[in-house]
Amino acid sequence: MSKLSSFRFLLLTSVFVISHSIQVLAAPSILAESAILMNARTGGVIFEKNADVRRAPASLTKMMTCILCLESKGLNAEFKVTQAAAATEDSYLKMKGGERLLSGELMREMMMESDNGAAVVVAQNVSGSILKFADRMNEKAKELGCRRTHFSNPHGLTAKWHYSTARDMAKIAAYCMKNPDFRNLVNHQKSVIHWKSPSSRTYKSETTNELLAKYNGANGIKTGWTNAAKGCVAASAKRGKVELIAVVMKSKDHDTRFADAKKLLDYGFSVGGEGTIVEDKPVTSDSKRMPNVKKPGTAAKSQAPVGNKPAGASAPETKKPVSASSTPETQQPKSNQPAATSTPAEKTNAETTSGIAITNTGTVNTGTTSATPVVSNKPVPRNSGVRMPVLRKPGA
Repeated sequence: MSKLSSFRFLLLTSVFVISHSIQVLAAPSILAESAILMNARTGGVIFEKNADVRRAPASLTKMMTCILCLESKGLNAEFKVTQAAAATEDSYLKMKGGERLLSGELMREMMMESDNGAAVVVAQNVSGSILKFADRMNEKAKELGCRRTHFSNPHGLTAKWHYSTARDMAKIAAYCMKNPDFRNLVNHQKSVIHWKSPSSRTYKSETTNELLAKYNGANGIKTGWTNAAKGCVAASAKRGKVELIAVVMKSKDHDTRFADAKKLLDYGFSVGGEGTIVEDKPVTSDSKRMPNVKKPGTAAKSQAPVGNKPAGASAPETKKPVSASSTPETQQPKSNQPAATSTPAEKTNAETTSGIAITNTGTVNTGTTSATPVVSNKPVPRNSGVRMPVLRKPGA
């Protein structure tokens, strides 16, 4: 009888210790302008902050580019590099026109180091052109229920009609992570990229996703950075049967996006991947990241010509003030000047604005401007290249 009592005592003690070792954390304080935490299996939202506000998605765009290529071409299609793709800014592979690589090699580099040239090669070989590929991206986004997303290019460099939200990016991420090949591509810390032709060429790639090496259970997904988007990350982690996806958009710097993602994941695991907390803070004029654009499929009354080079000047358009105390934002007339070229950042998605630029205050400036790329708040040089944004309004 005493042995049975001792056994029961030990059993109860063990249960007590285990149950109290899982600490439920307080709701996280997120510094980024927008964020969301989602249960990858159920799609349930655990935490959100301004999750439906339009943001420039930067290289989170490449999640859609990657999954479309996987679903249409797989990993072993042979892709030819065009001169335009080779000249795209922030292309670390330094490809040359006429070279050939397997689709899987291009996608791995695109997802690990965010190579913009690789994204262009993928788009051109899957659909024939960037415009046609962008149409497929938008069709897929609609299929996934992304109601506030419109893509204009495969890489995420800033363009007027290229936008999304934290919620839509989380939906895309959750869908992508259901694909085993996608999961494998985004879970590499280091890899060697091989060319098909010339077969002697290789490149050592290293991920920009710092959480893969530092966070318990991390298994993806994608980072992003442009001057308009600021710091972005779609992070995923799995512990036991719980898998979470955290999306952070418009963090002020390189490190804050990872710190916010970690806080979100920590909180999600502490509550077992369940529950809902909404922290929607008012969007000030300083945090407005996109112009007041029409919904996809709706034409504006007087739309200025779109394209990589503005066709001519147009009359300034005055926006309504955000509040009674705010000053109206105006759109400047477009210029016929060609876009300026500038230098590539090392392993980032920083960009040069060309033709149409979206400022950090939300105004639309047109003309020729050159923005210094920033990685970890440090300006870095980059070589001359082709910017390749596709400026096409929704429905055009």
